[in-house]
Amino acid sequence: GEFTIIRVKVYAHGIISHEAIDPQGMVELKNGATVHSLYIRLKMPIHLRLICFCNVNNEPANWKTVLQEGDVVSFVFPISGG
Repeated sequence: GEFTIIRVKVYAHGIISHEAIDPQGMVELKNGATVHSLYIRLKMPIHLRLICFCNVNNEPANWKTVLQEGDVVSFVFPISGG
C-alpha cells in the first residue's frame, strides 16, 4: 500500500533539538516529502540550511532529494576551528 505518512530517522548531532523528532530519532513527513520539507518540519534556520551537508542513507543529498519510508537522514555541520 501507499504510505501517506513516512517516517525517517534523523541524525543532527545535537544541533537540532525539536519536538518534531521523537525519542527514537524519527520524524514523520508526508509521502513525497523532500529534504527541504524536512528542513521546514524541523524549523531549521536558513543560515544553518545553507552551511550544512545533508546525507540520505550515507549518500550526498540536496534539498530536492525525495525521502522514502525508513530513510536515514544525517545533517553534518562544518565545525569552525579556532
